[in-house]
Amino acid sequence: MSRFSLLPLLLVLVAPAFAKPVPVPCSDLWSAVTETLGNPGNYAILSVSEKQMKASFIVLGAVFPANNYLSLKPKHDGCDLQVRMGFTGNDDGFALRRRVNRALTKMRAAKPSPPADTAIAGK
Repeated sequence: MSRFSLLPLLLVLVAPAFAKPVPVPCSDLWSAVTETLGNPGNYAILSVSEKQMKASFIVLGAVFPANNYLSLKPKHDGCDLQVRMGFTGNDDGFALRRRVNRALTKMRAAKPSPPADTAIAGK
């Protein structure tokens, strides 16, 4: 009996691994990037180009401080975050992406959802 109850549990745990990521517009991703880099406890911004969506920064507290760069490249199905990190003694590229994803999740949760009655109200 326990084998039969284990199968649905495994399917629930494994299903998110096969889910396709939701495409993110560059404007939303850039907002999350600027919010992440704006944290003075983690990063020192050297330069930012809002128009080109590029930034240069230093990771604070790194063993080996280095100039790091990121840019956003529009794709047909969303936006791609390209990060070029120097060796800092840690996996700071992963930490940056995780922080950007966290900021993006907060921004999406804060956006109000459109009313469900918009199709009816137009008639």
